[in-house]
Amino acid sequence: MTKDEGRKKPLGRSAFGVRPQVDEGEHFERLATAYFESSYRASPTSATDLGIHEYDHLLDDMSQRAIQARIAELKTFRKKFRALEKSALLNGATTDLALIQNDIEIELWFLQDTRDWETDPSYYVADPFFSIFLVASRDFAPLAERVQTLSARLEQVPELLSSARENLKNPPHILTEIGIEETQGALEFCETLIPQIAQHMKPPPSLHRAAKNARSALRGFLTYLQDELMLTSTGKLGIGAKQYATILKYEHMLPYTIAQVVTMGERVFHETERELAAWAKRIDKSKTWRELATIARTEFPARHRLLFAYRHEVKRLREFVRERDLVTLPDEDCEVVETPPFDRALNSFAAYIAPGPFEENQRGQFWVTPIDTSAPRAQQIEQLEAHCNYLYPVTAAHEAYPGHHVQLVRANHVGSRWRKHFSSSIFAEGWALYCEELMNQAGYYADPRVRLFQLQDRLWRAARVITEIGMHCYELGMDDAARFLVDKVGLSHAAARAETRRYIAEPGQPMSYLIGELEVERLRKKFKHMRLKKFHDTLLDSGTIPFVLVEKEMETKVAGSR
Repeated sequence: MTKDEGRKKPLGRSAFGVRPQVDEGEHFERLATAYFESSYRASPTSATDLGIHEYDHLLDDMSQRAIQARIAELKTFRKKFRALEKSALLNGATTDLALIQNDIEIELWFLQDTRDWETDPSYYVADPFFSIFLVASRDFAPLAERVQTLSARLEQVPELLSSARENLKNPPHILTEIGIEETQGALEFCETLIPQIAQHMKPPPSLHRAAKNARSALRGFLTYLQDELMLTSTGKLGIGAKQYATILKYEHMLPYTIAQVVTMGERVFHETERELAAWAKRIDKSKTWRELATIARTEFPARHRLLFAYRHEVKRLREFVRERDLVTLPDEDCEVVETPPFDRALNSFAAYIAPGPFEENQRGQFWVTPIDTSAPRAQQIEQLEAHCNYLYPVTAAHEAYPGHHVQLVRANHVGSRWRKHFSSSIFAEGWALYCEELMNQAGYYADPRVRLFQLQDRLWRAARVITEIGMHCYELGMDDAARFLVDKVGLSHAAARAETRRYIAEPGQPMSYLIGELEVERLRKKFKHMRLKKFHDTLLDSGTIPFVLVEKEMETKVAGSR
């Protein structure tokens, strides 16, 4: 528990009862420091992701005792931050205060209301093993030192999985299914970890012992999930409208109701349907866009050249963005690598992994999930079709240049230490989807079939808004949602099923792509007097935070430049 920093007299109050601005700012800084230190202790795995390494030897304590202690701690911080005099803070600190207060509300909501730690088995596997992967893969310290940390974390896996058994209660069957797959991925990771380290140094006995214990615990947990928890996994799908409204209000800080968000998705969906039909006629008047896409999907990179294709495209995109002077690029490169096994259950395609904001090495990673060579040939072909020659350029623009890599690495260099702790999905995904259209406007998509797939991707993101919110708020069934994605968007049955699983597992994230893009477009119109590059740079200068706060800072900057 953080020691109370209060005094008998209010901090910094003068004899005349007015708190000087500088003292209130110092009070905020001390309180923010205490708050984030408490967050690192409560979630060492999140600290690792940020690039804070003092807690790398620990995993999150998910015992009932620790959860209740964290709830009490958060309530104490909530009271202290509410007592601050906002009017005495400078503009940047005001934004940081709003972010911290929202962060507290979101964590309390998670711990007390949605209680994911009772209903999501993957919570005990995906994040912990991602943090173990980060320690192994990021070169922030000598390998021998990181191996000691790996051993310490792996030794705690049995205790974490024991807490999982105590906490989990009647999850939805789909979350248990995902948990099973992620546990299998974690097992594979443990089995390959030592051979990978052995390529660089002799693994110490402590690592062998820790990995063995972790594998044993994971096997036991897998059996528990398959033979016990799955039998009682009858929990309701979807979090409901009340909880979803909380996501809109606190996580995304949007001024819209659930119904308004759905209307936005439906409007874009129908507009894009019409645009796709018209674009298809420009390519071949005798075929529909669905027919053209089906034919185009048969052209894809060879399985063994998939990474090469993406690496070449990322390099080409970087040069194009620089030549067209669309946005200021970070110096750091974007490395294209295979998705680690433990993350392939939910990430069957591609993803960007940003460097921690406090890491010295700011090289980002663009994960591409390899083709499953153990799968039937038809399934392998379906996977390759998702990387067809006319789609992967759009994906690379989204993930690398000028999308996630540019935005997230730049966000790591924002001035405020506290701002670097936040990552708003609606800003990050909104910017990345906006970049797909930006590259069309800039003339990057030379082949009209690339534009066809870019429009289909926009249709898909609009469909996410409709189906994700439908599943969580309007009792839309998974089968009906998947059927909509197949019939209206052209996804394969396997891809549609993977999508709907993700919608249940990550409420509020899938819809953030389109709604975030619409927010970028809205701000571009509002600040239309700016040159395009100036608009992009100003937009990205606030970090990865909700648009309502970005907009206020942009307004202040514009007013100050007059």
